[in-house]
Amino acid sequence: MKFFKSTFIVFIFLFSISFVKGQSSLVDSFLHSDSIRHLVEVLSSDSLKGRFSGTAENLNAALFIANEFEKAGLNPVAGNNGFFMQIKPSWFNVVGAIKGKSKPGQVIIFSAHYDHVGTIKTNPYPDAGGKGTVEKGDEIFNGANDNASGVAAIICLANYFKNQNNNERTLVFVAFTGEELGLIGSQNLADNCNPDSIIAVINIEMIGRSTSTKPRPYITGYEHSDLIKILNRNYRFFGDKSEKAFFKNDPYPKSFLFIRSDNYPFARKGIPAHSIMVTSPNDEYYHNLNDEAGTLNYELMKKMIQAIANGVVGLVTGVDTPKRIKGV
Repeated sequence: MKFFKSTFIVFIFLFSISFVKGQSSLVDSFLHSDSIRHLVEVLSSDSLKGRFSGTAENLNAALFIANEFEKAGLNPVAGNNGFFMQIKPSWFNVVGAIKGKSKPGQVIIFSAHYDHVGTIKTNPYPDAGGKGTVEKGDEIFNGANDNASGVAAIICLANYFKNQNNNERTLVFVAFTGEELGLIGSQNLADNCNPDSIIAVINIEMIGRSTSTKPRPYITGYEHSDLIKILNRNYRFFGDKSEKAFFKNDPYPKSFLFIRSDNYPFARKGIPAHSIMVTSPNDEYYHNLNDEAGTLNYELMKKMIQAIANGVVGLVTGVDTPKRIKGV
């Protein structure tokens, strides 16, 4: 019996090492800085004119995202028109899913908003942007970091989890419209879902730039649930064990980031819903005409997406369930 226990422990240890290596290498195989750059470059191109909600260019961005969801092998969600969830005429969220194996009624949402403020003529916040240098004659708010970076991340994660094929829970990937005009797309989805079925919302926002010498993702509203503890525990197991807390508390509480992005309509319904960010809200290119693809750090993005993939393993496989949010 003693031999059996020792052998079993050794077996489990070796299996864990093998699984961790497999997990990390598989994440890496689906993350290439060039492919991430391509996604951002398309979504933040001048031809899409800043993706202002309700415009033809916003719709073209939605079509591109839907095509990426289809290529990733996602399935449309019942009740929608393919991958399109209509919010109002010419306004669409883009939604795709991977059905859970043993817990299909339990849902993890990965989200990011794909709309931006458009051009100088449409920008509703002309005096609220960063003060970075602007090219003469530029009139397009390309929104590379805000939030083509987040959309690129959920497309990468969709590809990864579809190919990993071990999700016990249902995974839903959503690109929201209307965030810049008052969280309209996310509020619509939150109002038309069963909150009890949603285990967590992982919203990804502005992960393409940092002025820090050691950039780390931070979690908005971290104090309202234990999601950050789950992310860090899984990251240590599947990622870098030297990092005790790779995911950080929100260092900008006075900016009220928790209530300013698409996680918030879900959090108000008690769902552990938080945004993962890297960029400071005081970034010089925030809502700036020079928030363009060339200003992003794609190796940084790759590292952040990989960290998220590792951090959410327990959520995806059904092992971890974060505490519900109360009183927000």
